[in-house]
Amino acid sequence: MRFIFFLFISTFCFAQKTFVENSKLSFFSAAPFEDISAVSNKLQGVVDFETGSFFFRIPIHTFIFPSSLMQKHFNEKYMETDKYSLSSFKGSFEKSININENQETKINAQGILNIHGIDQSVNIETELNIQNKTVEFKSEFDVYLRDYKIKVPKIVRMNIADTIQVNVSGLLKERNQ
Repeated sequence: MRFIFFLFISTFCFAQKTFVENSKLSFFSAAPFEDISAVSNKLQGVVDFETGSFFFRIPIHTFIFPSSLMQKHFNEKYMETDKYSLSSFKGSFEKSININENQETKINAQGILNIHGIDQSVNIETELNIQNKTVEFKSEFDVYLRDYKIKVPKIVRMNIADTIQVNVSGLLKERNQ
């Protein structure tokens, strides 16, 4: 009987936890001499809609560039992927969201964004489209290289913007316990 009670409580407690599936994280740098873009579909994360807490992370080496040389420089010279292999975003949102109810809404996700080993407090507006307990999410925000101590040599200063535009999208789904 205790086992059945535990199973019931476990299922009830985790009923609002959703996990990232089918994600896309891309960024774009518009600079005078060259535009740079990259994309990864390896975003990992969990959102607990009961508590409003979330955690996302992405392995930096999973970004794919149009040029293998750009990808190499990004990983070795700018992001130092051997030293800082992951970026993460951990925090919460205050608005209560019921994923059992189909709806479109916006939330402000507040938390700590870690890039290149540096933590910054950020607030990112996120659009949610909830249909049949599946949550589609979309966010767009800027990352300032100086905030994360990402250094760009003077020789390529005109090739890389100081502000990087980031787009994140994907699905959040419950997993069977």
